[in-house]
Amino acid sequence: MATDTVLEIIAQGAWNGGRLVDNSIYENKGLVFKGGIPVNNKTIEERIGVRTRTVAPEDERIGVLAFQDLLQTSDIDPTRIKIIIGATNIGEDRFDSGPLIRHPYKLVQRDCPEALVLDLYAGCPGFNVSAELVFMMSLAGILRPGDLSIIVGAENVHRAKAFPPDDTANIIFGDDAAATALETKAMVSNAAAGGITAKAEFNAGENFVRSIATALLKICGDNKIDGLIIDNQLGKLEHRVPATAARVQHHLVELMNPEEAAKGTFKRFRNALVFYDQHVNAFAFDIMTVDRQPDTIAKIADAYVKSGKYKTIAAVYLAPDHNVVLSLHKGEGRSYLRPRWGIVDSLTRTHGCFAHYIEVKPFTVRKNMFGRMDGKGVFLHATRGAKYHLDELMSPNNLVMDDIDLLIEHQANFAMIPLTLEQVLGSDQKDVKKAAADFIAQKMVTNIHVCGNCSVVCMQRLPYALEHRQLRADKIQGYPINQNLEKLRSAKTILYDSIGAGMTRSSFIQRKK
Repeated sequence: MATDTVLEIIAQGAWNGGRLVDNSIYENKGLVFKGGIPVNNKTIEERIGVRTRTVAPEDERIGVLAFQDLLQTSDIDPTRIKIIIGATNIGEDRFDSGPLIRHPYKLVQRDCPEALVLDLYAGCPGFNVSAELVFMMSLAGILRPGDLSIIVGAENVHRAKAFPPDDTANIIFGDDAAATALETKAMVSNAAAGGITAKAEFNAGENFVRSIATALLKICGDNKIDGLIIDNQLGKLEHRVPATAARVQHHLVELMNPEEAAKGTFKRFRNALVFYDQHVNAFAFDIMTVDRQPDTIAKIADAYVKSGKYKTIAAVYLAPDHNVVLSLHKGEGRSYLRPRWGIVDSLTRTHGCFAHYIEVKPFTVRKNMFGRMDGKGVFLHATRGAKYHLDELMSPNNLVMDDIDLLIEHQANFAMIPLTLEQVLGSDQKDVKKAAADFIAQKMVTNIHVCGNCSVVCMQRLPYALEHRQLRADKIQGYPINQNLEKLRSAKTILYDSIGAGMTRSSFIQRKK
């Protein structure tokens, strides 16, 4: 049986430097919103909710500084660190072949040389997915009582020059970095049995996405997988945003459902969303390990099936030369038993049919590499996909949104937040707009107006800012924000929810005593 507490968040650190700049840096640059609306201080705030954002110096590795702050401001014993994860999209520089985490790891490498060290690429939900990975390893008994896990989130979007200079996506983002320590408190006494049930090794060639999907189909047949994790050693940004796993997932779905693909189900937003929710319901993300050992990804996949939460996980090691080691892991013998305190449950789902909404591609004209984003598509998926996902997480925990004391929600664009809440609250509220506004004011914290969209780091920065009294009551787009800060600092039931490239949504529930 599960013990009272399996995994707890115990400490946070952050990078608190950089230069604060307002929206005027984007004025007179020839940028326009759709419809010919000029980009200026006023229109950015009206449409996105951003007034200022932080720009990091080009000569600083902000992830290192955040980890350093964690070590200096807490009593963490580095010898107890067993896993260090870098949660990122872009990292410090788009030309850096990664992983980002190798730089922060140098701070403690001497003290914990056997630690598992990796980057995790799952779009903006990277912190949530990383926390779930640590949770799975704790439930499976791979992490033992007293073991520490570190998640370093870092995005230096301005240094990386993530988007072309004429792309309005630039106006959304700010730079940020934070580090979070988690402690495994107990082991689950009856972890599920798990292991490799099928394995394949081959060279995937240049069309490695389709080759891996075809090999998975051969191994899985018509059997559904709950998750796909790829140790993606290709390095380049174009292979990790979106995660290669999301692209493979969708190719696999098309191969398994040729009739749906032929009739265009996956090209129509609503049809694709409903199909994935009803028939796929699986996660897909990439990691990039420092040790570059094919058996590491197999060990991680085994943790997911031994947790009792997931039954079938596919693990792929993708080498720089496109050699592939593929393994299928199945668990049996135990249902998932939720702890009472700490992190009590989690859920990650990927809709690979929308992977192209946020992607990095080489620009042949500019002879460069930049990201591009389908803003409308991201907006639709973020708002309309929320209810099904959150219901699936909260219902088994006997929770509804009214039971949540604090919602930590990713801030891609402030306008998404009330519309997402309206979708989630809609069926139970007479005046859903007022209910959403009240929820934002009383049960959420917000800093997009001063920080911008900080991508992966948002999920770490918001609770850090709350704890360190960096937030102030204000209004964004007419909505009162940060109205209940003192009470929120003592919140007992906390929901973390984020969505990003892939398209992946990941959430977890934290309960404090």
